[in-house]
Parts: sequence; C-alpha cells; structure tokens
Amino acid sequence: MAEKRSAKVRRILHLEGRAARLLAAYEGALVGIAPGRHRAEELLQQAKAVKVTLTGRELAQLRRARSGV
Repeated sequence: MAEKRSAKVRRILHLEGRAARLLAAYEGALVGIAPGRHRAEELLQQAKAVKVTLTGRELAQLRRARSGV
C-alpha cells in the first residue's frame, strides 16, 4: 500500500506547486512585455547615437531641457 504522507510533506508539496504556478504565470507575463522593453532599449540606443553628434550649444540645450530650466 501507498504510504500516507505527513502533514509537513503535504504542505511542502502544496507550497512547491503554488510556487511553480506563480513562476509559470510570471514567466508568461514576461513574454508579453519583452518586446516593449526591447523597443525601449532600441529607442534609448538611437537617442545615444544622436547625442554624440550634438554640438556644444545643442548639448547645453539638452542639459537645460532635462533639468527643467
């Protein structure tokens, strides 16, 4: 006959099952947001590429704009 599991063993198995479901849901959610993050990183890279071409005056304008002045 099958051995009856103790309450602690059942609790551990239950918690592990819940954790596995939560991890699966989390990873599934990441799949949905990964393209957005990738696009954001691409845009930041484009901004950096343009920034290195700025003149001194344009760079000063950018700094003032970022500081809210």
